[in-house]
Amino acid sequence: MSETNNYRKLNQELEAILGRLQSSNLDIDQTIKEYEKGVMIVDQLEKYLKSARNKVTKITQRQSKPKK
Repeated sequence: MSETNNYRKLNQELEAILGRLQSSNLDIDQTIKEYEKGVMIVDQLEKYLKSARNKVTKITQRQSKPKK
């Protein structure tokens, strides 16, 4: 699976978790489990975005170097 598809899948999963949390049909134990899953997904998404930002920075730096 490509990183983009993985990012999209994680984002969709996070949206589903948020929907379940907002529904208020969960008991406290289910709510805690969903919240914990959501936090882990947010962490993965932040890592992906940091990696993407670093790639863009490297590309930009390469392009801005004077050519010999």
